[in-house]
Amino acid sequence: MTIFAKSEHILMKALLLTGLLFILILPGCRKETSILPLLQSVEELIPMYADSASVLLDSIQAPDELTDKDFAHWCMLCGKVTDEAATGLLPIYQWQRAQQWFTEHGTAEEQAQIDLYLGRAYVEDGEYDKAMQIYADALQLAKEHQAYNVAGYICAYMADLYGFRDITSERLEKRKEASNFFKKARNYKSYAYALKDLACECTLTDSFNCTIPLLQKADSISQLLHNKDLTADVANAFGVIYEAQEKYKNAERYFLKAIETGSKESYKDSISLLHIYIKDNQLAKAHEWIETITKHNDIAYYFNQAYYLLYKAEGKYKEALHYKEICSDMLDSLTLVQNETKVLEIEKKYNNAKIREENELLKITQQRNTIIIIIAISLFLLSVAGYIIYRQRSKAKIYYQQTILDKMKIELLHLSAELEEKKQILQKALADKENNAHKLQQEIEVISYKYDRLQKQNLETSTVGKKLISLTKKNRLEDSQLPTDKTWHSIMTEVDKIYPQFYSLLKEAFPNLTESEYQYCYLHIFGFDANDEAKLLGINPASVRMKRTRIYQEVQLKHNKETFLRDYIIKNLLK
Repeated sequence: MTIFAKSEHILMKALLLTGLLFILILPGCRKETSILPLLQSVEELIPMYADSASVLLDSIQAPDELTDKDFAHWCMLCGKVTDEAATGLLPIYQWQRAQQWFTEHGTAEEQAQIDLYLGRAYVEDGEYDKAMQIYADALQLAKEHQAYNVAGYICAYMADLYGFRDITSERLEKRKEASNFFKKARNYKSYAYALKDLACECTLTDSFNCTIPLLQKADSISQLLHNKDLTADVANAFGVIYEAQEKYKNAERYFLKAIETGSKESYKDSISLLHIYIKDNQLAKAHEWIETITKHNDIAYYFNQAYYLLYKAEGKYKEALHYKEICSDMLDSLTLVQNETKVLEIEKKYNNAKIREENELLKITQQRNTIIIIIAISLFLLSVAGYIIYRQRSKAKIYYQQTILDKMKIELLHLSAELEEKKQILQKALADKENNAHKLQQEIEVISYKYDRLQKQNLETSTVGKKLISLTKKNRLEDSQLPTDKTWHSIMTEVDKIYPQFYSLLKEAFPNLTESEYQYCYLHIFGFDANDEAKLLGINPASVRMKRTRIYQEVQLKHNKETFLRDYIIKNLLK
C-alpha cells in the first residue's frame, strides 16, 4: 500500500505541474507562431519593395504585446524600412526594449545596428549627448567584431551629429573613418557616397585641393556600379564645389551631367544650374533655361527665388519685388507648417506615452489575474489530491495513518513557505510596475509643459500675433492702428484655432462678464502686460487693471485663492 500511495502522489504532482506549464506556455507559443511568417515576409520585401514592407509592419496590431524576440525582430525591420523608405523612427522606449533583447541574444553586428537606431531616435528627440554615447559604444563594438559596414554608418551619423555642434575637425575625421570602413566592408556604393561627403566637408574648410581627387574616385565607382542616382549626386557635388570656386563653366558642365542622368532629384540640379547662369551674368540663357524646368513642389521656393534674382540682375525691380514677396509668403507658410508639425509630434508622443502607461497597467492587471488563477488552480488540485490521499489512508492502520498525516503536515509547511515566497515576488513585481507608472506620469507632465509652450509660441508667430507684438513696440498708436472689428475677429479666430471652444469655456466659467470683457480675455491670452494691453486698446493702464480686477474677482469667488488670470485660464479652462 505504501508503494501504491507514493506512486499516486507522484502522479498527482506531475499532473499539476504539467497543467500549469500548459497554461503558461500555450498562449506565448501561439502568438510567436502566428507572427513569425509575417516578419519573414517583410524581411524578404525590404530590399525591393520597402513601401509594401512598411504597410505589412503597420498592419501588426499592438506590437508591444509581442514576445521579446518577435518585438526585437519587428523593431529591426522597422529600422531597415526607415533606411529604405525614409519613414519615421520608432519611439525611444521601443528601441530600448529591442536593444535589451539583442544585447542578450543577438550577434555583435545586430547589437551595433540596433544601437545605431536608438542613437538616431535620441537625435530626433534632441538628446545629443545620449545619442553620442550610444554611437561611441556601438562603434567600439562594431570595430572589435569587424562589423565594418555598420561601423561605417555609425561614423556617418556621428559626423552628422558633430555637424549639429559645429565641431568641424571631428566631423571631418568621422567622414574619413566612414569611407575607410565602407571600403573594408566592400560596400562600394556607400563608399562612393562617403567619399562625396568627405569632399564636401573639405570644401567647408576651403581645402579645395583634396576635394577633386575624392570626387573623381567616387565618380569612377559610380560608373562601375551603373547607379544613376549616385552618378547624379557626385556630379552635383562637382558642380557645387566649382560654384564655390566661381568656376562657373566647370560647374555648368557637371550640373548638366547630373541632369542628363535622369535621377529622381534632377529637378534640383536644374535650379542649381539656373543659379549658375544668373551668377555668371548669362541672363538670356537663364531665361531660356527657366522655361524648360518642370515645376515641382520641392523647388517651388527656389524657383520663385530664381525669378527674383534674375529680374533683379536685369534691373526689373517691380517684377523682382513681386517674386520676393512670393518667397516671403512661402517662408511664412513653411514656418507655420513646421510649428504645426511640431505640435502634432508632441501630441503623438503624448498619446504614445499615455498608451504605454495604459498598457503597463493592463499588463500588471493581467499578471495579477494570471497569478491568482494559477494559485486557485493549484490549491484546487492540491485539495483534490489531499482528499484522494485521505480516502486511501483512512483504510490503513492508526500508526500508518499517523505517519502519513505527519508527512502531509511537513508538505503543507513547504507549500506555505513556497506560497509566501511567491507572494513576496508578486509584491516586488507590483512595486516595480508602480514605479514605472510614476516615471511615465512624469514624462507626460514634461510633454504637457512643452505642448503648452508651443501653443503660446504658435500665438506669437501667427499673423495677428506678430502684428500685435509690433504694435506694442511703438510709443503711441494712432486711432487707425487700434483694434477694429476685423482685428478682433482675427484675434478670436486665431485663439479659437489653438484653444478650441475657448469662448464657450469662458462663458461657462464667467457667465457675468460683458462681451468686451470676453474680448479682453482673448487679448489677454497672448501674455501682454498691462501697459502693452492698454496701448493696444487705446485706454489707460488703470482701466486695464480694473478689467483684470473684475475678472479676477470672479476667480476669487469661485476658488477662494490667489491666482494669475492667464495662468488660471490656461490651467483650469483649456486643459
